[in-house]
Amino acid sequence: MSKRPFYQFTPADDKIWATLYAKLYPEVQKHAHPLYLEGLDQLNITPDRVPNFDEMNALLMDTVGWELISTDVQYTDGQTWFEHLAQRQFLITEYIRPMDSLDYTPLPDIWHDTFGHLPFMVHQDYADYLQEFGKRAIEFTVDQRTEGGLGALWWYSVEFGLMNVGSDLKAFGAGLMSSYDELQRSMNGVIEIVPYSIEVTGKTTPSPHEMHTRLFLIDSTDQLHTVLHDWCDRMHRKELVLDR
Repeated sequence: MSKRPFYQFTPADDKIWATLYAKLYPEVQKHAHPLYLEGLDQLNITPDRVPNFDEMNALLMDTVGWELISTDVQYTDGQTWFEHLAQRQFLITEYIRPMDSLDYTPLPDIWHDTFGHLPFMVHQDYADYLQEFGKRAIEFTVDQRTEGGLGALWWYSVEFGLMNVGSDLKAFGAGLMSSYDELQRSMNGVIEIVPYSIEVTGKTTPSPHEMHTRLFLIDSTDQLHTVLHDWCDRMHRKELVLDR
């Protein structure tokens, strides 16, 4: 089966990209987790145009063994998303937010995919965690994942997580890196910040259609692995009880 070619973005799309880059780059330099900033430098993301994804794909394949896959779907369902992660494939959309929605969009566009996610993906441990998440997620049904809050654990870590580095609060989620408004709100004290956990985070319903009023503080990258393992263990024990 032939691979879908990457979408060729237009000069108008490049203008939107350049506007976003000029606005967000100084902010992530101040507020992003060091892992993100290291990856951003390594990717050498172009400031004036949408990047060449054939080149980025080659870099990620060489660095962490992941493949970028083009898709025309604007919002991929969870099952498809996790199945691709399990195969070390990261979906890249053709959509870019319009000029009148630069600060926030509920849809994960090419800016979010690239500027938000990919700088983290050049780190092997992080990339391996995403694959592990995908593999573990598809062990369970959609209903089990929803009822157990697995989507919330993803949303409030990979997408909108926070983490302390020394005494400094840093943005860790891709959704924060790619949204000016969300990043500012997470850093200026207007939202509630509580510890990341299965008990609290997993019971919080994500809402992609409004600004967050509560976000979660992750202890470390090690905690991400621990929480995922604990969630899966709990769900499997629950299955055993129900099967008796």
